[in-house]
Amino acid sequence: MNYSSLKQQLGCWAHERWRTELALNVQGFSWLDLHNRHESITVADDGRSRVCNWRDTSVLTVCRLFPETGARLLNHCLTQWPIAFSVDSEAVSAELDVSIIIAFRGTERLPQLQACLATLKAQQGVTCEIILVEQSRERLLDDESVPGVRHIHARSVSTDMPFNKSWAMNVGARHARADTLIFHDGDMLAPVGYAASICELVARGYQAARIPRLVFYPDRETSEAVQAKHSLAGIGQLTEVRQNCRGISLMIDRDAYWRIGGHDESFYGWGGEDDEILQRAQTLDFYPGGFMPFVHLWHPAQKEKHSGMIEREMFTARKLGLPVAERIAELRSQATGVMAGPCSSMEL
Repeated sequence: MNYSSLKQQLGCWAHERWRTELALNVQGFSWLDLHNRHESITVADDGRSRVCNWRDTSVLTVCRLFPETGARLLNHCLTQWPIAFSVDSEAVSAELDVSIIIAFRGTERLPQLQACLATLKAQQGVTCEIILVEQSRERLLDDESVPGVRHIHARSVSTDMPFNKSWAMNVGARHARADTLIFHDGDMLAPVGYAASICELVARGYQAARIPRLVFYPDRETSEAVQAKHSLAGIGQLTEVRQNCRGISLMIDRDAYWRIGGHDESFYGWGGEDDEILQRAQTLDFYPGGFMPFVHLWHPAQKEKHSGMIEREMFTARKLGLPVAERIAELRSQATGVMAGPCSSMEL
């Protein structure tokens, strides 16, 4: 161990590790309150949730420096919010509480998607439909590889059309049968109480919510074991635990979703669309903070993700610089979620 590593670990003990040990071992201290030394959080909803008072996603230092603590933290969270896997699909009820919408492309992430779907099929206390929108030129997934979902093929208008997650999400929303929509990432494992908690917030009058508090990122070997066994048991180390993630999960009332314009289909590739719609969703009755853990399964980055990244970042910055009301008005004037293809291109 070099001196700088020892210094970092001692500093972490002084500022973060002791708080983590209290949260893990002492009743009355909550894992929801964990954060890095220069960050602050606000307690919301009578102590149920926490609001991160900083803009960007951050990684918990205590887990990065002490990987076994990251695994202990995950196990601790799972005692409160268990994650289960189900390969069986119940018959979809005529009365649906929630429509869960996932945008997907290709087959490289199919094992992660299948594990994600297994956790969504294991939801308890509510009736759900899972809508998988495959946005591609050719349909590559079949009912055997993704059973128990409403599989919609949003066919790309050309062979070289980049991935358009926003268009896929809008297509899914057009087909949704429930009044409550959850837009979910296909590499995220969700607790069994995920959809029921969303329904509880809807019953309390909230039109939109983003409830992840911590997101655990197991490494490749661990993720592959989870996918193979459909179990999170036996994880001994976990270095990456993120907070204040803007993607992953977003709930919006269906009518409110279209009132704010749906997803902005001018975004192509990966990145930017989550930040943009979050700004518009926050004009609704938006639930403050997050309170639930999620698990992100490792996968290599999409081949196209880094292509044109600088241009996408500049495009996103220009978009976010426009007044929210102006963006909503523009999107409401467009035909979104139509199967002929996205309604606009990445230009400003």
